[in-house]
This record gives sequence, structure tokens and C-alpha cells, in this order.
Amino acid sequence: MSEANCGISVHEVTQVRVSDSEGNAMNQGDTIVLRIDTEDILCVFKGIESGYFITETCEDGIRNRYRVKSIKKSKVVKNASVDAADEEE
Repeated sequence: MSEANCGISVHEVTQVRVSDSEGNAMNQGDTIVLRIDTEDILCVFKGIESGYFITETCEDGIRNRYRVKSIKKSKVVKNASVDAADEEE
């Protein structure tokens, strides 16, 4: 029986919200600082994939993935949506 002929349609929707250590929303494209062990890393947040926190380094664009539990602290430094609004003006 095809879905079009069924009396019910089911769609699963998953929403992931990410925030930094201070509770600020973190969105794709935001420039952030991560504390991993004793090292601070300046990078761009790319998203969550298969349970990993994905970033790209600012300096050389290298893609990295971290286990969420390995991140000791995080902070949004520059909001991507603010940069996009500045470019439109």
C-alpha cells in the first residue's frame, strides 16, 4: 500500500539547539573559541554530525570533529548572522 493511500502520514522532525558555556545560541558559521584540554582553539562552527561537534579552523580551513564531552568550555566570539547583515548594508 502506498503512502498516498494510507489514512495516516508520519514525519519525524529532529531539532538540535547548540549553545556555548554562557548559554548563547551557537549557529552554523559562528566564529567560536573551544577549550580542549588546556588548549584554546579559534574556529568556525559547522554543525553536529553523527554525534560529533564539527568545526573548521579559521587560519587554514581544516575540518575537525570533537566528542561533545571533550569540550571543556566554549564561547561564541562572532555571530555569523551579524556578519551577513553587515554585508547587506
